[in-house]
Amino acid sequence: MDTLSFSDLRSALLEPETSSLPARHYEGDAVARGVRQALAAAQQHPYGGAERRREPRLPYPYPIYLTPLAPSGLPLVDNTLIVIGKHLSEHGVDFYHREAIPHRRVIASLDAGELGWVGLLLELTWCRFTRHRWYDNGGRFLAVVDSPLAADC
Repeated sequence: MDTLSFSDLRSALLEPETSSLPARHYEGDAVARGVRQALAAAQQHPYGGAERRREPRLPYPYPIYLTPLAPSGLPLVDNTLIVIGKHLSEHGVDFYHREAIPHRRVIASLDAGELGWVGLLLELTWCRFTRHRWYDNGGRFLAVVDSPLAADC
């Protein structure tokens, strides 16, 4: 695939009418090929192992609010953080976050539209640092609980 230098790309974006870039850089085939290559790489299992999940999971690329629990079991609402969902199943979730999460149990609050927030007690069971410099995390749901975000609505 033809690639642009940073300076060529910058000038094309800032001054498109005076850009000296050849038209071939804008051809749909090269762009489509690049997108297909990225999608194929993303669909490969990153660790090369066999699939171990026992139930179907669905893509869930939406914000998830995680509220850590104090040792007493009370939610630490002021420490709520937002992560980006990856997959959701009936018994668990995985997601991305820029920093490692030091908590073992959290309340995951999911937006249920007109129904408000769904609160699920989540036990975080794994974490991996990805080559994209994000943490890939996951865990299993233990119970339905009140969402700490419901009070904010």
